[in-house]
Amino acid sequence: MLRAILQLVLSLVVLAGAVAAVGYLLRDELNALGGAFVKHFGIAGMFVGTFIADAFSFPIPPQFYMLTAITAGSSQVGAMAAICVASLLAGQTGYHLAGRIARVEFICRRIDLFRPKIDRLFERYGYWAIAVGSLTPIPFSVLCYLSGLYRIPPKLFTVLLLFRVPRLILFYALIRLGWAQGA
Repeated sequence: MLRAILQLVLSLVVLAGAVAAVGYLLRDELNALGGAFVKHFGIAGMFVGTFIADAFSFPIPPQFYMLTAITAGSSQVGAMAAICVASLLAGQTGYHLAGRIARVEFICRRIDLFRPKIDRLFERYGYWAIAVGSLTPIPFSVLCYLSGLYRIPPKLFTVLLLFRVPRLILFYALIRLGWAQGA
């Protein structure tokens, strides 16, 4: 458990530092990218992008949409509400479709990368492994698939979902802090 917490803290520090560095080096380019994204796709684009990322392990994570909202100066509350709701709906989608989606070779290979780590967590913590897993860098979508594959009871899966919103808000705060430091 201590290792998971240390991994989480380290990943959060790296996130804020990376945003600060990128904000310093590419500020004008990222302002233009964020502005263009919000102008063309708006908050609905953030919602769709987050849903696809968290439901299907798409390589553009929700943190990208947080950064675009910050750089574009768009509604932070609206953006975070869209990102959080999309992430929760995506988690439910992954959980309910896990058995079917896990037959797809790409998804199966992605899940197999994390399965040994998850198996050890289940051996040690039982179903609460999903809550512990939410503190590690394991992607949210993978945790949702594994929850469905391991047939985690829906009430316990709700615990994982409840951990998601504070984690997204923490990511947003760190991205915003990193962006401000990169100025």
